[in-house]
Amino acid sequence: MLFSFVTAAVYALQADEPAYPPIMEAGAAEETGEWADEPVRITVEVTGAKVARERIEQEDMRREGARDLREALQYLPGITFTGGGARNESNFRIRGFGLDSVPIYVDGIAMASPYRREGDAARFLIGDLESVTVHKGYSSTLLGANTLGGAVVMSIAKPKKPLELLFDASADFDAVFSYASSTYVAAAGTKRDRYYARAVYQYRDVDHFRLPADFEPAANNPQQKGDRLWSDSTDKKLTLIAGLTPTRELDIWATYVQQDADKGLSSPETTIRGYRIWDWPRYDRKSFSLNGAYESGAFTLNALAYYDKYDNRLLEYYSLRALEAGIHARPSDYDEYSIGARVTGGWIINEWNRLQFAATYKNEDHKGLRGDEVEVHVNEDTWSVGTEYSVTPLPRVTFVAGFGFDTLIPKKYWGKNDEFAQMLGALYYIVRSDTMHLYTWQLGAFYEAAKDHELRLTYARKNHFPNMSQRYSTRFGDVLPNPSLGPEMANHFEFGYEGWATDTLKLNTAVYYSKVMDKIVNVKIPNPNNPVAAVDYARNLDESSFYGFELGAGFYLNEMFNCGGAFSLNKYSIDYNQSGEIMVLSYYPQVTANAFIEIRPMKKLSIIPRYEYTGSRYGDTGGVNKLSAYGLASIKATVDINNHLSLSAGVSNIFDKLYEIREYFPMAGRAYTASLTVKR
Repeated sequence: MLFSFVTAAVYALQADEPAYPPIMEAGAAEETGEWADEPVRITVEVTGAKVARERIEQEDMRREGARDLREALQYLPGITFTGGGARNESNFRIRGFGLDSVPIYVDGIAMASPYRREGDAARFLIGDLESVTVHKGYSSTLLGANTLGGAVVMSIAKPKKPLELLFDASADFDAVFSYASSTYVAAAGTKRDRYYARAVYQYRDVDHFRLPADFEPAANNPQQKGDRLWSDSTDKKLTLIAGLTPTRELDIWATYVQQDADKGLSSPETTIRGYRIWDWPRYDRKSFSLNGAYESGAFTLNALAYYDKYDNRLLEYYSLRALEAGIHARPSDYDEYSIGARVTGGWIINEWNRLQFAATYKNEDHKGLRGDEVEVHVNEDTWSVGTEYSVTPLPRVTFVAGFGFDTLIPKKYWGKNDEFAQMLGALYYIVRSDTMHLYTWQLGAFYEAAKDHELRLTYARKNHFPNMSQRYSTRFGDVLPNPSLGPEMANHFEFGYEGWATDTLKLNTAVYYSKVMDKIVNVKIPNPNNPVAAVDYARNLDESSFYGFELGAGFYLNEMFNCGGAFSLNKYSIDYNQSGEIMVLSYYPQVTANAFIEIRPMKKLSIIPRYEYTGSRYGDTGGVNKLSAYGLASIKATVDINNHLSLSAGVSNIFDKLYEIREYFPMAGRAYTASLTVKR
């Protein structure tokens, strides 16, 4: 069942789970066998007794047909998507904040390139997960640094039964019924009295997607009608988890994740301006972690140690003819890793007072190579400590206060361009790294007005260190590095309500306001060594405000009919614009919405038509290129043959709508999907 109905999935309406679980419950697994009377808690992320968040369970993601993180979050209010572009990425923003300032965690490990502090949401296959939890603005201070706009927390599933088996297969076909893609998930696990283990293998093959019939080719561009050029990709992911539960208080487990991806080439822009031909034949990650969780009465303690390795290869082709001949520039490689540790703990002082703490250390290392030659090498440490105190002075009133301290310590910087600049005495290009310190604090008030009616009022001050790329990258001479670039800061305010307004209507609504100071923007300045030319330069210039209204609603009539949806009004203002060049924020639609109806003509058959809408937005910061609003219709039918077998079929973009998430990169037209799920 869904933790929060605002995923716009009907299953939330069939649950009566409390909106905010007791402390230490997140991620808990039911024990079987000897310790069945008192389940072992297996929490990795210790979060406050009450937090404003939205949680999606694996069963709901599977029934929705979500195969990656982007698809899992697509119906949540306040989330907007970007797709395509030169980097061929499918990412999202939360209330205007991008992924470099909204970290994605998997069991406490940040899933991002250390250099850019971003990942590709389409690469995060989710068939091995227990849940995905989204924090907007107000997020736990125990999570660590860089949660400027919130956080996305993913938990890997552990087995709960003596024998668990799962096989899930889906296939997509384009508008002319040609094979387009397929995804497979195979899992096996066991949970015994003293140990457990689970293995999950995922494979996704994307052959192509087909453009809508209304697409018109641009002159001097290789993209024609029909299949989208270079839209193929391959993802493979292996997840292994094994643990020991020697006592009912102790859980120790190890996790290994290997993900190999071939992102393919970035599709050509559908204009006559030309296009980049970039290829990512390797986008790989290997991660190993060791975890421990101990709970005894009022005390809990969790420990995590991990090693995360990330490799990325980019091949650049200078022309279509060069691509056809297989001639490319020297490979550009990211050779990166992060090593980290975290200790979290909690103390239930009494039934009114609870205290939690966390200490996190992370060392990140980035090597940028061209061919076999290292061109830049960066190594730095990040330390974070955080604490949260929860007090319930009255039976229905809870206050949660949090405080955190983060520090970024550059340990090593060497760059080929930097060394050359020192030889020339070009002071503007010589990098001098600075240590940075940040504080975060927040306060939340939660009032349970009545059973199943809760009001929340929260404030959070969050920060974000500039990433390595923003401070050190020269992009082959097109950018002036700014190692003294300062952090961004944000103040978040939110007032929200969640509860059953009637016996059949559940609501989750929020009004929010976020003030961002020292916003990092790129501006054009004269090249210090060649004033007639311009270079990009990252500065702390702007102050902006994000504000809006979010509403999720679910209406449960009976077993045969229910419906729901989500609506977001997201607005912003640029309060201070020293550069004078930032007129609007790109790819920021003011209105997004989706709605669905679930019809059950018989107990085992579910039919869900859905409609989603994205308002107009600009594709540039100058406010010149405006992208049209679009609406997409889809339908899906699922038949549960029995408790172990289900079949589903669906149609997306029913009306073959031509639309763009990112300017000049049209998305897929009508597509058909069929899937099979077998589980035990």
